[in-house]
Amino acid sequence: MLEKLAKGQLVVGDRAPLNVYTHSGVVLLTKGSPVENEQQVQALLAQGYINPKEKTIVRQDETNFQRRRYSNDLNPFLEIENLLEQLRQAFELVEKNTAGKGFQRSMLDIGDQLIHLAHKSPNALLGAAHWPRDIPTTLDHPMRCAVLLAVVARPLKISKEKLLSALAATLTANLGMMHLQEKLNNQQKPLTDQQKEAIRNHPEKSVLLLELMGVEDSIWLNAVLQHHERLDGSGYPKGLVDKQITNTARMVALADSYAALTAPREYRPLLSPRQAMKQMLGEEAQLLDARLGKVFLSQLGLYPPGTPVLLENGDTAVVTAKGEAINTPVCAGIRASSGQVYMQPPRRDTSEPQLAIQKILNKDLLRPLQPFLFWNINVSKAIAE
Repeated sequence: MLEKLAKGQLVVGDRAPLNVYTHSGVVLLTKGSPVENEQQVQALLAQGYINPKEKTIVRQDETNFQRRRYSNDLNPFLEIENLLEQLRQAFELVEKNTAGKGFQRSMLDIGDQLIHLAHKSPNALLGAAHWPRDIPTTLDHPMRCAVLLAVVARPLKISKEKLLSALAATLTANLGMMHLQEKLNNQQKPLTDQQKEAIRNHPEKSVLLLELMGVEDSIWLNAVLQHHERLDGSGYPKGLVDKQITNTARMVALADSYAALTAPREYRPLLSPRQAMKQMLGEEAQLLDARLGKVFLSQLGLYPPGTPVLLENGDTAVVTAKGEAINTPVCAGIRASSGQVYMQPPRRDTSEPQLAIQKILNKDLLRPLQPFLFWNINVSKAIAE
């Protein structure tokens, strides 16, 4: 027996706790679908019914999730610090084997906030992802992957529900090797056979951990399982080929590869964003999805925001936005050739010959700087309601 949908059973920003039907039993909204806006709620209240015997999913406000409204002047550099802390706490739930919806909700909440930031301030968000910070790789890598995907996905017209699943996959793809990951990043010796086996098995172990945490989203789980598969069948753990690999897994693989190639590692020289893109779209064109790779290139450019560079006129600068071409971004000056630090960072368009990029500099020079100054961001944080 269906009952009329009651006020308060759907909340904007939550996922529907039950299927919502018409009086005749036609599904209007499936359980777990995001509730997008108040107009949707009012329409469903007018004609919606529920089956009270169906098992409900957890409500977001029954976890640590907090709906947010944002001030007009977002500061992604502060927001990303909050998201990293949220990610750390969620990973602790996995470490403690604490099954429950709080973990799932945290992953989807982080994804939701990244989508919002990518829409409102994509260049500063990329800058925040590339800005150097002293945090464990187990947090830095998945967050960078998720930021990259949130920004790059904008022109792909992916539904929000699928994008949230993809972002959750980027955040959790390496759950199965968190302890090993940090050790490997500081290891200069060749991998042992045991380490090689752990790496090869980590997608399946990650899926197992997610299932133990109550994750049932097939898009999320398949993307995690397949994010190291390659189009020619040379990947792992299943050796899948071409169309056997989901589109979501292909996006996660690109974000994962780019973030790994551009991060400092003890066992190999650091690749610049330009070198990473060249390797991904050149040598690995038959391994990764070239079409999606071109979208990555168009959205990030060869010098993504947050990249410190030396200009033709001697200025030290940091990339702040894409330019007319992928190799001519817009920058903000840090210091002049004389060594004088700019009090008000001047805009530098590298398409002008006298301001052309000469080389990429070490990111450590950015550490003492206040990043939001280069994006003209007022210091304002998300305000929790």
